Amino acid sequence: MQGWTAPPQEPRSVAPIAMAPVSEHSVLTPGDFRKILIKRKWIIIIGVVLGLAIAIYHIATTIPQFEAVARVHIDLSRTANIGIEDLIQQQLSGGGDSSDKLQTEIQIMQSETVKMEVVNSEDLYRKPPFSNIFKSDPYKGDLTPAQRAGLLNLFSASTKVLVVPNTEMVEIHFRNQNPAVAKDVANSIVDAYLDRDLRSRFEGTTRVSNWLSQQLTTVKKQVEDSQQELAKYQRANNLVALDSQGGNLVTDSLRTVNEQLSEAEADRIVKEARYRMALTRNPDLLVSVAPGTVLGTLRSQQAELLVQAAQMKAKFGPDFPKVRELDKQLASVQSDIDQEINSLTKRFTEEYDAAMKTEALMRSRLDSTKQEAYRENESAAQFDILKHGAESASELYDALQMRLKEAGITAGLSATNIDVIDRASTPPFPVLPQKRTDVLFGFFGGLVGGVLLAFFIEGLDDTIRTSDDAELVSLLPTLAVIPHFQSRKGKTAYGGQPREVSEERLLKVSPDLVSYTDPQSIEAEGFRSLRSSILLSAVDRDSKLMLITSSFAAEGKSTCTANLGISFAQRSARVLLVDTDLRKGTLHMKFRLSNRAGLSTLLSRESGREAYENPIPELPNLTVLSRGPIAPNPGEILASRAMEDMLAQWRTEYDHIILDSSPVLAVSDTLSLAPQVDAAFILVRSGVTRKKALLRVREQLRRANARVLGTIINDVDLRLENYYTYSKRYDYGYKSNYGAGYGIKGDENGEK
Repeated sequence: MQGWTAPPQEPRSVAPIAMAPVSEHSVLTPGDFRKILIKRKWIIIIGVVLGLAIAIYHIATTIPQFEAVARVHIDLSRTANIGIEDLIQQQLSGGGDSSDKLQTEIQIMQSETVKMEVVNSEDLYRKPPFSNIFKSDPYKGDLTPAQRAGLLNLFSASTKVLVVPNTEMVEIHFRNQNPAVAKDVANSIVDAYLDRDLRSRFEGTTRVSNWLSQQLTTVKKQVEDSQQELAKYQRANNLVALDSQGGNLVTDSLRTVNEQLSEAEADRIVKEARYRMALTRNPDLLVSVAPGTVLGTLRSQQAELLVQAAQMKAKFGPDFPKVRELDKQLASVQSDIDQEINSLTKRFTEEYDAAMKTEALMRSRLDSTKQEAYRENESAAQFDILKHGAESASELYDALQMRLKEAGITAGLSATNIDVIDRASTPPFPVLPQKRTDVLFGFFGGLVGGVLLAFFIEGLDDTIRTSDDAELVSLLPTLAVIPHFQSRKGKTAYGGQPREVSEERLLKVSPDLVSYTDPQSIEAEGFRSLRSSILLSAVDRDSKLMLITSSFAAEGKSTCTANLGISFAQRSARVLLVDTDLRKGTLHMKFRLSNRAGLSTLLSRESGREAYENPIPELPNLTVLSRGPIAPNPGEILASRAMEDMLAQWRTEYDHIILDSSPVLAVSDTLSLAPQVDAAFILVRSGVTRKKALLRVREQLRRANARVLGTIINDVDLRLENYYTYSKRYDYGYKSNYGAGYGIKGDENGEK
């Protein structure tokens, strides 16, 4: 056990104390913070470990991301000096600040048009993470709106365009788990932006040179005439099934209907199989084909009820009421199962009938489409001739248009104001995950979270931990602080080396009676400190008859009473320890007594002086009176006239009488003894006794007119006591004559 004990505190007034509201510290001191951190250290440690675990998990599960960077220079002040470009520049350029123009170019670089051009050019549909968008719906050449939006969002999240401060330099960053893809996409963004810029300049060139389009009027008229003739022939021959490219729509429809018929046949076969399976009325088969129905739940309930019924029948027989109730429940569940089977059978039948009708309709439609295809094939030859003429005229028109476009492209190339400074290269190292940053963030995040959680739990904890807590709640002085200790043979003296407790002493008493088994221990010093506090608090009035009680059981009353009695006996005083807990008293176990005779037999006059025992030969002045056999009416016995006479007799025979009583809040036996004692002490177990329980015990004793001198804090972690600030324990320097002052002969180590 580590720590030190509280020194005897100054006695306070023991007059009845009026009830006062429980107050709290208005400001947390550094000492309070230290106590909370020590008390909740495992929560903080767990928080740190959890934060580190999350960080490590994040690092382990994060796919490494590589970032490629390309740099371009956008010179908005550059002009061209050739031909019609002056007119184009006048149309394309506008007023405004150069920074606004630069931001406009950056927005164009991040436009959806540029993004989709990069997606198509780099075929990102089949490269992760973009390919994940098409897992459920594979890419077939056309994008759905949802797929397009997903591609654009993912592309935007991976792209970052930045302007280098105070320059016209623009950096294009792109991240991807594949370094080669990151490099290619970053360069493709630059290329797509350059292409878009050239297209915009081409459109300007086209507007300036519109007069060239008049030369195409004749060819355009020919194209229109051929198209009209083709359309007229289509209408005359009712060839609605032939499209403008010569494709046979009827053939396409025939292929579609045939595929739909195959799907209808497959659907009918599946539903016929489910229908046949439903006719078997086998619930297990129905659950396999309809897993989301109520039938599965009912079967599970039936299985649980069958197990319960079998167990109950095996244990109590078939006529047991609970067994009959289970049989009724089984019948009800079986009825529900039958109803559900009927419902599923009906549903599968209807689905099968609908599938049969769909298949028949699709087969009929296939036959009619075949007949229509036969009719359309007869007029296809003449349509192909007309179509070829229309295509020839269209190709001539396209060739003339291409000449016009070439002139615009030439002008656009000579007027570009964008220079590629650095094309992206393959990044050598990933930028994510940032292992050191993530680990530090996880550590400090877990530390902060653990500290906050520790303070939150501390706010919810209403147990008493230290002497300050007890005094703050009860408004009573704390007479002593008993440190936490374990009943074991190996002990450590003040700052000394571990040593062995005498086996002979352990045979006489319980190991937790450290005042006798290990008098040089810090725990024994705690009980001597309690003894001194009691003697100092009774300067004006001798406290012969003392009572130790608590709020509930298992708070250490018997251990404290026995050790305190031994401490008084070591001063050569006549001490009597009395176990007044006639229900569950354990004082006889502490001193290894038989308990055949005790207080209960003494009050009922079934025994005499043989009930008093001297369990420790080295301390003949220590007398112990155990509780004796359990009495049928302990409350009445303790409140009897015989008990009053016994207390009066003990006052004349002993210097100190210490009563080990029952807990006040559990039973009322102690309240009949409380008014008759000279001093009552409330034992508080650190971390167990609650504040409201201590207040209730104090109020109960106050109403019983007991003279409460103070509290005793048991099982305390002394690191939580504010006064315990020594970096190391210090040694009193007790030598071999330590136990002689208490009537105990010892060897050079203080052991008997």
